[in-house]
Amino acid sequence: FNLRRSRRPIVIASRRSPLAQTQARSVGRLLAAAHPNNPVEYRWIESEGDKLINAALADAGGKGLFAHAVEQAVRQGQADVAVHSLKDLPANEPTPGLVIAAIPPRHDVRDCLISTVADSLDQLPQGATLGTASPRRAAQARRVRPDLRIELIRGNVETRLRKVLEERKYDATLLAIAGLERADLGQHANLPIDPSVVLPAAGQGALAIQCRSDDHHTLTLCLPLHDAASATAVHAERQVVAALEGDCHSPIAVLIEPYAKGQDLCYRLRSRVLSPDGQQCIETDDRTPAAGLSQQVKTVVAQLAESGCRQLLRGDG
Repeated sequence: FNLRRSRRPIVIASRRSPLAQTQARSVGRLLAAAHPNNPVEYRWIESEGDKLINAALADAGGKGLFAHAVEQAVRQGQADVAVHSLKDLPANEPTPGLVIAAIPPRHDVRDCLISTVADSLDQLPQGATLGTASPRRAAQARRVRPDLRIELIRGNVETRLRKVLEERKYDATLLAIAGLERADLGQHANLPIDPSVVLPAAGQGALAIQCRSDDHHTLTLCLPLHDAASATAVHAERQVVAALEGDCHSPIAVLIEPYAKGQDLCYRLRSRVLSPDGQQCIETDDRTPAAGLSQQVKTVVAQLAESGCRQLLRGDG
């Protein structure tokens, strides 16, 4: 095929939620800029996860519910690419026939506090109510504030903001800064939480552009959007989660960050596995040259396993 002569539209599948649509359109703009001869079209899909507003994700089948319907549109040829928040894609269950074609530059990885009653987790009143559907966030919040009452909060970003800031149903919640900024709600991301307090989820702040593994035309179209340093980091984070047999309802946090040491590219690798109440925590913090990252991931997984993290995740640690 000749990419220059192909004027075939690029069809992007995404969830219908406002944030998902914003993320898909951001990728669409990048694709349109890279390939001005190819018009970009969108296919908006309601996922099972979007329908289950009041159910805990873990009980309903996990974050993969958000991705499944969108992935099916690509597998069935109704769309060329799917755009996901990478942390919504299960790390240990690659979808047959699909591949992550590109990961654009990663955004801010941090979580932030949303609250009308405090400017930090430390300042929340005794026994305050924290709304979250994330076991990772709940366990880390309980680690620093065992007195907090954790209650389930569901809905899209706008809904969760409204429940805390307007309806005052919760004293606080935790949201990803990247999601707020992508949704043009960055004014609410003014209380960032240092990763030393709440370490992010694997892949947080990154988007995944997915297509069929045999669709070489679309794979080639996506290449200009790929950021190698971001991709190396998030794929290694997901390897840690997969090796620990973790999933969306596992209180596992992993962050791998590139940094320069002289002329050399290095990575800092932090991981944290917690009991649901946050009172038990196994963590690592290592630095490695880029060439040693793959081996360091294996070392960290072995360290976590030897320290009893699998028992912790099973609830008998």
